[in-house]
Amino acid sequence: MYQINNDKLQNRPELRVGDRVYCIDNRLSVFRFISKGLTGGGENEMEVVIGGALGRDVYEEILAQDLPYGVMQEIVIIILAAIWDLEVEEAKRRFCHG
Repeated sequence: MYQINNDKLQNRPELRVGDRVYCIDNRLSVFRFISKGLTGGGENEMEVVIGGALGRDVYEEILAQDLPYGVMQEIVIIILAAIWDLEVEEAKRRFCHG
């Protein structure tokens, strides 16, 4: 018998940005929302990924920090890695273009 343990069902990955820790919503519905929204690219990509996985309020909070673009891109990659259950380096290879 194959079995999915409770840790995978109940625990959510977390992301630390500075001194704040955010819970990443990695449910299938969020995966679908993000996948559908990634067709636009650019800044829209950040809004879709961060807002979808962390919530719109958290996206606005992070955006208000006026972080460097590279940091924002790293946040997106970490979130995608968490949702796809990948290591960050593998996510960079899959999702970073150019």
